[in-house]
Amino acid sequence: MDVSVELTRLVKKMAYDEGFKAVGIARPESLDDLPYGWAFDVRDLKRPRELIPSARAVIVTVLHCWDKAFFTQIKSPEWRGYGLHSPDEKFEGYYSSYMISMTKAWPIVSMLREEGHEAVLSVAIPMKTTAVKCGLGAIGKNSLLIHPEMGPRLGLMAIVTSAELEPDEPFTEDLCDDCTRCLDACPTKALRPFGITPERCLTYASENPGKTSIPEDVRELEEKLVVKPTENSYIECSICMQTCPYGK
Repeated sequence: MDVSVELTRLVKKMAYDEGFKAVGIARPESLDDLPYGWAFDVRDLKRPRELIPSARAVIVTVLHCWDKAFFTQIKSPEWRGYGLHSPDEKFEGYYSSYMISMTKAWPIVSMLREEGHEAVLSVAIPMKTTAVKCGLGAIGKNSLLIHPEMGPRLGLMAIVTSAELEPDEPFTEDLCDDCTRCLDACPTKALRPFGITPERCLTYASENPGKTSIPEDVRELEEKLVVKPTENSYIECSICMQTCPYGK
């Protein structure tokens, strides 16, 4: 059996054994046409070979986030989590789904390193559009990745590696058709078909408590609608996820 085929099967088996519901693979060169650089002012999106110059494969794993609790964000400055694509980078908080995905994906990284390959966890690449290239779903009108069975209730984690792995076919189907449920349900009207106005998004507002460009009516709805389990945490808005008919 071809070594790359055998290793690909092992990677996917480990992903499913760890509890991921889907996993896909793409080659870095197939991602060249994706958007890079700053996405709004939230994240500086990197090319896989900026993380590992010898990268030959990008693995994307999918966690089924079936409960709103997966989108709990810890915002306390007292707690600092480790960065996902650099050992020196720090974050002041994480989604629960990121922490779970990071824990579940780490054995795959460890195995690849033991086999002599470079491998790092990452959410620094364009996660949703990379997932499409990995065959895992389509970008929906809510600007989120939609999986045909789980819908948009997903947590994504990437592994960039120098290992030679077999790529999956990109996803090409349109899953939204004429559905507008997410657009109609958004309380701040932040969504437009396949796009978003970040300053009107409740999630963006929650992530940027001191940002002055957030409209007053969005701040008022944030205070009213965003659930805050404790003083130092909140559950990010997921209305556009919950209204999607896929994965109901």
